[in-house]
Amino acid sequence: MKRFISRMCGAVFTASLILAAIPAPTAAAAGIQVALDDRPLSFSDAQPLMRNDRTFVPFRAIFESMGASVSWDNASHTVTAKRGDRTIQLTIGRKSCSVSRSGADRSFVTDAAPFIEGGRTYVPVRFAAQALGAAVGWDNSTQTVVIVDTENMMQTAFNGQFENIASIVKFANTCVPVMPRTVTGSLGATFTFHTAMGDLPASITGSLSGKENLEATEFSVNLQTDRSAIEAAIAANEGLNVIDENVDVLLQKMENITANGIISRADGKLYLKSDFLTEVGIQRGAWAMKPLKIGAGLTAVKNADAIDFVCAAAQRETLSLGSSTSQVRTVLERLSDQSASLSGANTASADLWYQQDDFTSVYLSLSSDQVLTVTRTAAQDGNLISKMTLMHRTNGTSLTYEKNTDAYSAAVRIDLTPGAPSSAPAIRPA
Repeated sequence: MKRFISRMCGAVFTASLILAAIPAPTAAAAGIQVALDDRPLSFSDAQPLMRNDRTFVPFRAIFESMGASVSWDNASHTVTAKRGDRTIQLTIGRKSCSVSRSGADRSFVTDAAPFIEGGRTYVPVRFAAQALGAAVGWDNSTQTVVIVDTENMMQTAFNGQFENIASIVKFANTCVPVMPRTVTGSLGATFTFHTAMGDLPASITGSLSGKENLEATEFSVNLQTDRSAIEAAIAANEGLNVIDENVDVLLQKMENITANGIISRADGKLYLKSDFLTEVGIQRGAWAMKPLKIGAGLTAVKNADAIDFVCAAAQRETLSLGSSTSQVRTVLERLSDQSASLSGANTASADLWYQQDDFTSVYLSLSSDQVLTVTRTAAQDGNLISKMTLMHRTNGTSLTYEKNTDAYSAAVRIDLTPGAPSSAPAIRPA
């Protein structure tokens, strides 16, 4: 029984919180190829190099192959590439870099710094391509870095076909915490765990407080569980004698659960720390980490636009050499205006539905009264697995989450309200 309740509590707890300039030795990347739009790229005077499991290519070759003009500043050891309204700058030995588009400057930190070797300047191929609006993947069977120029495809084959996404993302930009601010909220959850002896109901209420900006949300949460409901269900199903000393200790812990957390949009991860997590195998005082399934996020980039949204969606694909271009084209077809319909007579309102994968569909709706609703539904064989609905307003956000499995059903609601300016949150645990 204690094991079952521990597993139950783990599910309850998780669901309730859903809301270097000196070069190292370098080796030639023997056999590794680079393909752009399913066509192999040739490197005449310098070949791709591998360092720390990252592929680097000569900066001029990769940028020029994608139609960018390039320059080199010897005094600052800075590479600059320009294409259209994009300007990318990388400095030798530094992981920080900048991407400017339409006058909006954005700073990024890559996981690999450019370097000079053999008189050639090398840049990380993944970042270089993504900075120009491309999707990048790895085809292991052919040992090929696969690049698809998503932005170029949007502006040619799909020119003018993303007005609905543009309207939706433009509004989303008015909701994001560009500057630090406080956030407070409340949450409620009901759970029904299905057992051989019958259903085991549980309810949770709680409060949340913290601070957020564009990169992260740092929060603390306090949850209260209805212990009496659980005890009554256990007694009805299996008898009071089941509640031994170990189970009683666990039920006491469930009555009041506190936790600290960080939702990092900078690295796409959720970090949690709570004494209660020892019940699901996490060491006391340690942080638990879970990657967030953030695909085409609406708040991932400051001043984001339709290009950012669509490129992020294309990057989710597992690209394969020979079919990568058609894979990205399929994504663009799903997100283009042919999948959309205007809401009523107000052209400021927009709707978009698309199938994200075999199981998940996404519906975006911007109403005439300026409420953005994002609904993500997962189903298999006609049966609902989960449904998450986010409602964005300029003065707050609401989230509802439903999940159904053979073991339990859950319904969670979280309401958040922004407050006065605050200090910046932590991006990840210290």
